[in-house]
Amino acid sequence: MLTQTNSSPDCGGTGETTPPPTTTPPPASGCTATLTVVGDWGSGWQGRVDVTAGNAALSGWSLKWTWPGAQQITSSWNVDRSQAGAVVTADDVGWNGAVAAGQSREAFGFVATGPSTAPKVTCTPA
Repeated sequence: MLTQTNSSPDCGGTGETTPPPTTTPPPASGCTATLTVVGDWGSGWQGRVDVTAGNAALSGWSLKWTWPGAQQITSSWNVDRSQAGAVVTADDVGWNGAVAAGQSREAFGFVATGPSTAPKVTCTPA
């Protein structure tokens, strides 16, 4: 009688095994937003804000950020916004509030004075 011993993990042996990698799933809901400087002409500049949905679709969004200096929005489009000192709040205007799950959309734009900058933007589903 012939007996073979094999300790390979794929043959039922006692070799080491590697656990499967863990990944962090996207949030069940939520959103992120980014502000991008798209033009700067010295005395003013133009910004664009993009909103990205988590793994659930958005029917609306509300954004907030704080300028690091004396930036002031002088005009904007496709947004209901307000500014009190350095704090800016911005809400969708209905037709541009929907963002499909996992997708991004250009939400709105603006023209501002002061040094061009792209602060961290907080997004909350509405």
